[in-house]
Amino acid sequence: MKYTENEIKRANLKPKSVTWTCPLKKTYLLKIPNTVYPPKEDTNLLAETLANFGEVKDMKILEIGCGSGVVSIFAETCGWEVIGCDINPLAIVTSRGLAKEYQIKNIEFIEGGVEPDSKQSSHIFNKGPFDLIIWNLPYLDTPKENELLGPFEDASLADISSGENGSLHELLIKKVESENSLKKEGNIILIHNDIGKGRKLTSECRKLGWASRCINHKILDDGEKLLATALWKPWESVKKIKLEQIDSTNSYSLKKKLPLGTLVIAKNQTKGRGQRENVWTHFKGSWCGSWTISFDNSSPAIIQAKAGLAVLDSIATVSSQELPTFDWVSMANFSEKGFSLKWPNDLLFNDKKFAGILSESITQGNEIKCVIGIGCNLADDENIIETIIPGATSLNGFFQKAIPTEEWVNILHASMASKFERLKLINMDKDEKTLNDWWLSMKNFNNTNVARINSIFYHVNSLNKDGSIGLISNKYDLSSIKKCDESFNINWGNISFD
Repeated sequence: MKYTENEIKRANLKPKSVTWTCPLKKTYLLKIPNTVYPPKEDTNLLAETLANFGEVKDMKILEIGCGSGVVSIFAETCGWEVIGCDINPLAIVTSRGLAKEYQIKNIEFIEGGVEPDSKQSSHIFNKGPFDLIIWNLPYLDTPKENELLGPFEDASLADISSGENGSLHELLIKKVESENSLKKEGNIILIHNDIGKGRKLTSECRKLGWASRCINHKILDDGEKLLATALWKPWESVKKIKLEQIDSTNSYSLKKKLPLGTLVIAKNQTKGRGQRENVWTHFKGSWCGSWTISFDNSSPAIIQAKAGLAVLDSIATVSSQELPTFDWVSMANFSEKGFSLKWPNDLLFNDKKFAGILSESITQGNEIKCVIGIGCNLADDENIIETIIPGATSLNGFFQKAIPTEEWVNILHASMASKFERLKLINMDKDEKTLNDWWLSMKNFNNTNVARINSIFYHVNSLNKDGSIGLISNKYDLSSIKKCDESFNINWGNISFD
């Protein structure tokens, strides 16, 4: 390839002198061969993300694709025990030289990387298990002709297209699983962009059963967005409870003393319920489950919104699409397929309900225990749901194939953990993000429906910080603005105003 030939020529050029200032303001002087990736904006994002964790103790990190070695060396100064690797031998020489120059002791650099065969044992991953694995992914699309890429990096990208071995992040996950390379509740952090394959990275990881959360980002001068995405196995130390039949998975979970993250699933639910004690009928092809989560002083509306967004993300994952919560463009594209959240706790497909959310809490001693239940009509092979309940539907009209229950459970469990699981290093999403995603997801329903309260019709015109909505009358009279929480009895209807 032309860019590879150019890089072979660059290997014989004089090394470049580069300075890099770490997030703690210490400046490093480097001499870097032309085929070794120099510190750039993505390097800074990775280092800043590590800096956000603060100083650590007795924790081990692996950096894949260490390049010049500056991030690995910065990690060591933050207290990590560091292993750095790169498939480019010149990068390893550069990294070792830098560590020696700055007298960095608790660090090791090894030539190698992620092999295409996930079953092949690795001398690098055998150095684990690690508390954290980080990787500034080299490219998620074919590099442009003028971008730096050496022949060794070129070789590492042989499987980047959707071949039998998958993309780089998929190869990494499979390698980590086969080698047991992460400690319990350990994390992976990937640096990627929001262009092309980078937009589907989180969806592809959810499909493999891994939770994900964007924990940092940087917007470049050209508008491209770089993201630091954390990955982990959802509630890894907690077992799922699978029941044949139960009155209500929520009731069962509320009565038991279950660890946070416990998922209770029932093949049949005889007394499922929704908000205001409404009945949730369990049809053949329906799925139901309940999670025990931390209350965290969140309002029931915010909790239900997070669960609803997790369901939308899971539907997109099953159908190999971008997560709707990736950004507003993804949400807009997904909404065009007929999906919407209806305030406060229903999910609609083509204006008909296919899923409902119910959060409940009780006080146990000094703690508030919260359980969130989801009922979802995945399929309706006998075509009876819409006949019995005209306002209801299933996802038969969207999915082009039957969805195995185990696949759905693994994906939804990962999506719920992405919203609710608390981790040692990874911060939770702020409520502002949930509110923004929730508001965007309501667009379809709010544009075509109105609320009726005491014979007066209102438009939804705002979503408040506590999860309540703001309504304004059809005459758009500012004096008519009303704040409504879940205590309001609202009748919704598809009505056009004059």
